[in-house]
Amino acid sequence: MTVRTRILLIFLVTLGSGFFVLERWLSLELRPRYYQSFEEPLVDMANILAEIASHEFDQAPPRFDRLQEALTRVYARQVNADIYGLTKNAVDIRVYITDRAGKVLFDSYQLDVGKDFAAWRDVSRTLQGQYGARSSPNDRRMRGIEQRESNSVAYIAAPVYRGNDLVGVLSVGKPKVTVSHFIMAARQDLLWTVLGVTVLVIVIATMLYLWVSRPLYQAARFAERIAAGEPVGAPDLGRNEIGTVVNAIDAMRKALDGKHYIEKYTQTLAHELKSPLTSIKASAELLLEEMPVAQRQRFIQNIQSENDRALNLIQRLLELAALENRQGSIETQTVPLAELLTEIGASLQGTLERRAIGLNIEHPIAFSVPGERFLIRQALFNVIDNAIDFSPDAGQIHITGYADEDWLVVSIRDHGAGIPDYARERIFERFYSLPRPGNRGRSSGLGLNFVKEVMELHQGRVEMVSHDNGTEAQLRFPHRG
Repeated sequence: MTVRTRILLIFLVTLGSGFFVLERWLSLELRPRYYQSFEEPLVDMANILAEIASHEFDQAPPRFDRLQEALTRVYARQVNADIYGLTKNAVDIRVYITDRAGKVLFDSYQLDVGKDFAAWRDVSRTLQGQYGARSSPNDRRMRGIEQRESNSVAYIAAPVYRGNDLVGVLSVGKPKVTVSHFIMAARQDLLWTVLGVTVLVIVIATMLYLWVSRPLYQAARFAERIAAGEPVGAPDLGRNEIGTVVNAIDAMRKALDGKHYIEKYTQTLAHELKSPLTSIKASAELLLEEMPVAQRQRFIQNIQSENDRALNLIQRLLELAALENRQGSIETQTVPLAELLTEIGASLQGTLERRAIGLNIEHPIAFSVPGERFLIRQALFNVIDNAIDFSPDAGQIHITGYADEDWLVVSIRDHGAGIPDYARERIFERFYSLPRPGNRGRSSGLGLNFVKEVMELHQGRVEMVSHDNGTEAQLRFPHRG
């Protein structure tokens, strides 16, 4: 499991736990708040009715006929009230009155007249001069209500006075089914609200996670590709902490690439420089001896030729050394391949004529590629020169160019013996070379390695394909559209 995934899971678990605790806390707070609003008007009602009922204690025994008649008519009413989703069809208030001893004198339900309620909490506390209230099971159970509170009745009592004397207690009872309905509705709304907010926060958190983790993934992928040695540009991650880190990695990569580039090409060119210097030394030693004028002239021409080659390599060595200041970049320009191939063919004309080899450009190569002209010319020269070395005398070399969906391809094919199976995996290794046909020795083993490096520097690649009657080199440049 990745660190990014762990962070997301921890965040989601923490978020879910927080919302769960919040929902439980609000649910627990809802119940007492609703009961407070439920109980407060009962206190007012009990005191109002107690004051009205107090006049009945002027006679002994007190009679409550008018109160009974009024409540009977109230119970017969069709209320038809829609209270925030609760349909109320009848009045469900119960009223009973006791004397100062706790004996029931009046009951609007006419159930408990004559019973002793002195032990009931609402009556006993009121007779003691305290606030009296109780909750008791409903004698008429409500069907379909699961909550325990829905099957109970809250009783709120008020003292009945005649003058300053406490003569009795009036208690008002109301089933809790209504307040339970509101609590359940409020809790359901709360649950949906918490669920909606949770989903919204999860969506936002996921978007934030992707917004942060995607640049992290790109940065990690960028570092992995650098470690694998792939030529890759730094992703544009904006001006933020992650973008700053990636830019720092890219700057470090460029600095290291520049030094590595200089090191590899300095070794390559220095190794190739040995060949002309050795040839010049050998020719100079031979010139110290007596020889025919024609032979001496040939050695002098060889010294001049090898000297020009050495000067060219030294100049390139200086140019490559300057790349350290350019952090391994190349001088990009539009390079017409047809023009380069014409130049290379002209420079190799003497070798081609001496061995009677034909250099055929079968189709005009009309496209150009972006890059550094010198490097691309050297790469093409090395491949064609290699094809000449492995071609039989009087053979043919075919050059074609074409474009596919992703690449601009230059194909150079000879008709020699092909690449042996044992050499296919090593053909681009530095200093690895195969013997030339006709006992012409081996090369420095740097030509194809140089070609490979040049193509990679131009975000391209080179492939050597062995056929039954020759070898085909494919130089693939990226298609720029």
